[in-house]
Amino acid sequence: MGNGMRLRIIQNDGHKPITRKGNHIMQNRNSQFKATTGVLIPLLLACFAAVFISAPNPASAGDRVPFNGTLAGCVETQEPVDQCTIHTHAALFGNATHLGAFTGTGEFYQNFCQDPPNITYIGSFHLFAANGDELSGTFEGYLSPTETPGVYDNHETSDVTGGTSRFTNATGQWESGGQVDFTTEPLCFGLPVQGWINFNRH
Repeated sequence: MGNGMRLRIIQNDGHKPITRKGNHIMQNRNSQFKATTGVLIPLLLACFAAVFISAPNPASAGDRVPFNGTLAGCVETQEPVDQCTIHTHAALFGNATHLGAFTGTGEFYQNFCQDPPNITYIGSFHLFAANGDELSGTFEGYLSPTETPGVYDNHETSDVTGGTSRFTNATGQWESGGQVDFTTEPLCFGLPVQGWINFNRH
């Protein structure tokens, strides 16, 4: 994303022996408990049933689950598309929940004329888990200048559109922040990602 860009990430009390007197008291209490067992057991069962019905279920195949991690990359090629737009190809890598350690590719299209002094961009990504499963999607965002010359705040939203194997029907979304430093070399970046994913398996 631009020449020399780099994204920087700115995370009982002790028990006493039972005496004969204490044992007698406990026997009386046991008798009282037995007398009320017929009422208490159905009541307890009803309470447990209510808890299990109202408690949230663990994430199933059709639920949203957290998708968090870090996405990094290094620019491999850049070429102008027109007087306002640059196409950038980047090699990606990182680690994220439900994906693990991954590699991938990203295609960025930065526009320097659409909303100056901001730099807007769109693109697509393909991420590959260690076992070959692919997660793919699109992203868009913009870079806004800070008080430090050459340093921009990053604002990005990524949308999952599918993939292969367990990600075939996946949808999801995550947000990325960080900063872009156009004054540094090499042209590498790192992004914290935080969002969700839905496998949509039925």
